[in-house]
Amino acid sequence: MGAAETGRAPAPLLRIYLLLLLATVFWGGSQVAGKIAIREIPPMTAGVFRYGIACLVLLALFWRRLPSWGSLSRQDRWNLVALGVLGTLINHICSYVGLYLAPASHAAILGPTTSPICTLALAAGFAGERLTRAQMGGMALCLLGVILVARPGGPSTATTRAVLLGDLLLVLSGLAWGVYSFLTKIAMRRLSAMAALAYGMAIGSVLLIPVGLVERPWAALAGASVLAWASLLYVIVGCTVLASFWWNLAIQRVGAGRTAVFGNLPPVFGVLLAWWVLGERLTAIQLLGAGLTLAGVWVCQGPGVLQAAWRQTRLRLGGAALTKPGQR
Repeated sequence: MGAAETGRAPAPLLRIYLLLLLATVFWGGSQVAGKIAIREIPPMTAGVFRYGIACLVLLALFWRRLPSWGSLSRQDRWNLVALGVLGTLINHICSYVGLYLAPASHAAILGPTTSPICTLALAAGFAGERLTRAQMGGMALCLLGVILVARPGGPSTATTRAVLLGDLLLVLSGLAWGVYSFLTKIAMRRLSAMAALAYGMAIGSVLLIPVGLVERPWAALAGASVLAWASLLYVIVGCTVLASFWWNLAIQRVGAGRTAVFGNLPPVFGVLLAWWVLGERLTAIQLLGAGLTLAGVWVCQGPGVLQAAWRQTRLRLGGAALTKPGQR
């Protein structure tokens, strides 16, 4: 619904950018909050609450704008099932089991930096998008950074092996999200973004329920502390609902190009919050790896995004100038 329909002026750009920045902070803190929550609430059960409640909120707010399930084609239904399996079921299982085994700072780096590289590779392999030398170099930087963060050459202790397994699962969650993002672009050729998000999340939430029941979570839920529930609420409301809404609002107001630049910030905020809240620290080699992964993502998408944003800005300023007399 536009500003003309509501009778209110659009939000000022400064407020949009502040909300966009806050969204990246929320996403950066999602691993920290998730780590606190799953100390007391079983990981799969946390996913049922996270996606189930977020899905109910979306359906309650936007159900009138969604096509009925019966009106969808068979191809659309299968696409939505794939989105639910990849974006909710597999992504959550890998990310939260990985988060249970590995530090939150690893989760802040590995998944978010792996997913855009995966999407880029799929677009090149299946959608005919050409990879530039800079993008291939960025992918190599990202891979090297992931290896350094995961520290595969560390001491062979049980704790280290568990962390390495967690790191592997976090990388797999990033790959699952990358495939999900690619398939979402395909699904949105026929469906709206809200329909793809709401139906995909609903399907994934239903699939998570039997996985959560295997954990027999009743005693853990009854004994969970206020801090654990508050952390889960943060993930549900702050990360899954509000941050996504603010992100989409920013895309609508300032464009996808300028919005995408902020996508490099959640890993930075995630590492800082893991250090501040949980007391986690990365070694010098791991910090180098984190820098390389961010640099790899930046090389793949940053320069082009900045150029697109600059072109959009010049067009807007030029359009405003052309409206003045004598400027044509």
